[in-house]
Amino acid sequence: MLGHFEGLLLSIVTISIVWIFLLVRKGPVAALAAGMVLSFAFPVWVRIDLGGLPLGIRTAIACITLLGFAFHPKSRIISPLTLLDFCVALMFAIHVAADGFATGFTLGLPFRAYGEWALPYVAGRYAIRTRNDLKTIAPWIAGVLTVVSLCACIEALTKVNLIEVIFGNRPTELANRNAQRFGFKRAFGPTMHPIYFGMLIAVFTPWLVCLWQSCGSTDARKGAIVMATITFLGAFATLSRTPVMTILVAAVLTLGLRYRPIRWPLGILLSLAVAAFAIFPNQFTDIVSRVTGGGDKLRIVEIDGKATVVSSSRSRLLIFSVYRDALVKAGPLGYGSNAVSKFPPDIPYLQGTANLDALMGIVDNGYALITLRFGWLGCACLIILFLISIATGFSLHSDRPDQLLPGTVACLLFVIAVASLFMVHMVYDFGMPILWTIGILSGLASARIEQRSMNRMSLR
Repeated sequence: MLGHFEGLLLSIVTISIVWIFLLVRKGPVAALAAGMVLSFAFPVWVRIDLGGLPLGIRTAIACITLLGFAFHPKSRIISPLTLLDFCVALMFAIHVAADGFATGFTLGLPFRAYGEWALPYVAGRYAIRTRNDLKTIAPWIAGVLTVVSLCACIEALTKVNLIEVIFGNRPTELANRNAQRFGFKRAFGPTMHPIYFGMLIAVFTPWLVCLWQSCGSTDARKGAIVMATITFLGAFATLSRTPVMTILVAAVLTLGLRYRPIRWPLGILLSLAVAAFAIFPNQFTDIVSRVTGGGDKLRIVEIDGKATVVSSSRSRLLIFSVYRDALVKAGPLGYGSNAVSKFPPDIPYLQGTANLDALMGIVDNGYALITLRFGWLGCACLIILFLISIATGFSLHSDRPDQLLPGTVACLLFVIAVASLFMVHMVYDFGMPILWTIGILSGLASARIEQRSMNRMSLR
């Protein structure tokens, strides 16, 4: 079992060997993409403190591969800017301002903010030069998905996390290491919580569609279907409802995007489900929880001076009620990162006298947590980032309906934005892959702007 430093060093060396080989043989773009994708399979808890800043495997690989890209003679840094570039830049600025006002400005603060928001985005932004690069990235992501999903299935069945065997046990402040549901161990893989692992898998599932489309033979497509099956089983092995729901709904939306005749039936079914939830939120939540393995055990607590029936699943419906005053008083820039670095958050948040620490201590809502952390401006910017990303994906799909990846990514981001982030906060474990994926969309959009500019020049 390796220590953090040894695990970090082994991971960096292993990925760097592959990256250097591809850098020499395939060029900087393919190497950058493969290096980052491989880093997502390694544990997030393996990190060291470097000058007061946490350095994990993903961040280290992003720095190494981007430096190699920047200095490679065949790389190209300057490209047309996109709206997503400005959104990420604004998110970076809000992070610096919020933490600066909350705890004081330090020299490491801009580096921390850049590493959290811009670094993964830029790594995705430059990992693609044309749409043909998508075919190069897809096999790497499919391979990583297959490996981590197989590890998830093994973990659920044998109760042994193979990643922990090599890199040591993960911290348990967020979830019990042996948490079970339906009698199976909930797999957490290389992440800090089973739901984060499931969301990590969900974020990359659109690339399986790209792999399937790029297959040139029936046997290759059968292989892609096998990989997709293993991936879904891996997400199911986390025994987390949110990731499975995210994958299924995104798949349904993708089918509607691809096949026009089924759009109305699918739209009606989804509308009925949303209406049922809107009219009977507690009953709907209880039924889903009961069918999917628990979380429906009711108890009475006091919220805002009133007795309220809650459960671990219903608690997500009460986030805005419990944290209402804290959200209102967060102001434009919130309470800063330190205040929400542990759970329960270190802020005045309780509405009543109930013992809510165990039930409501974790803010399972991406928008509530980002508001507490970065205030109203941070929440607004995150929403805008998702809206522009979704619009960019659908716009890219309308240009080339035969290439489903941008549209599939847009469908996935739509589900994450309107549903998933209301049930899980956007953490590093799967938030970094989301930003990397948004960077991919931005790279495609930038290439489109450049191509249109060249076409206009050729007509003159």
